[in-house]
Amino acid sequence: MTDSPSNSRPRGQLKLLAICAVVFGPILVAGLMAHFNIGIPQTQSNKSDLVGAEIQLDDWQVVLDPVGYGAPWRLLVTSPEACAEACLQLVHEARQINVAVGREADRVEHLLASGVGLSSSQQDTLEARFPRLQQVTLSAPAYHSSMQQLPASWQQGPQLWLVDPLGRVVLHQSAAAPGKHLLDDLKRLLKLSKVG
Repeated sequence: MTDSPSNSRPRGQLKLLAICAVVFGPILVAGLMAHFNIGIPQTQSNKSDLVGAEIQLDDWQVVLDPVGYGAPWRLLVTSPEACAEACLQLVHEARQINVAVGREADRVEHLLASGVGLSSSQQDTLEARFPRLQQVTLSAPAYHSSMQQLPASWQQGPQLWLVDPLGRVVLHQSAAAPGKHLLDDLKRLLKLSKVG
């Protein structure tokens, strides 16, 4: 017994609906996922704050040697004013991150860039607590000028930055975030980078 023409029409319509569902279904689902931000993977892998503006150490009039291929990564504490207790805590954190990098520690340095000269007692404290700390000067006006393009919370007091071997300021350690975030990012960069 053969199908009558009236029976084949619903089957043809079902096949057409199935084909449309296969073609347009994923498009519809993807559009809904994007609209409602459901199931979208996070593309950001860094845990600390990425410095969106292009800032070089030269912008702060910080002179470091060497800079370029083969130079180290640098954990830089900036303090345009005197290095008080909050500054010393960041210097300690930078040192701890440097040590925690482990066998890659020789590819990293920690340093302090201050906008004013340190008193002899501050100098003695730094040398006693952080004997391997490098110290450089920065221009406070140049520093404040370049900071205008960054979040307001980054412009107040001492700050901790990660500087790549080419002298670019790439990451910022938020005061509210644990130092482990910057450590994790630094380890990842050291693993991926052949520059420094």
